[in-house]
Amino acid sequence: MSPMNCTLALCALAVALSVGTVAAQQTPPKPAAKVEQKAEPSTWDQSKEMTRKEWDAAKKKWAQQKVKWNDCNHQSRKDKLEAPKSWSFIASCMTKT
Repeated sequence: MSPMNCTLALCALAVALSVGTVAAQQTPPKPAAKVEQKAEPSTWDQSKEMTRKEWDAAKKKWAQQKVKWNDCNHQSRKDKLEAPKSWSFIASCMTKT
């Protein structure tokens, strides 16, 4: 190989390496693996999936807290909520700390 061919070969190699490096730098980084977080179901989801028996048991338990129970029901009526929105509201209201 002549010195001119060696120079051209080295230049071609340098260009190929630099193009590969630039292309690698332009590739967007892969997103980090998502960690699955199990979110607590909302009160709406919980109350929506309650059976009538579960709802009646919850009402019986909550009704023992007379002041809070009456206040939550009063707010529900004041906002003119009807089933199933009133159920969700009351469940949310009663489970607040």
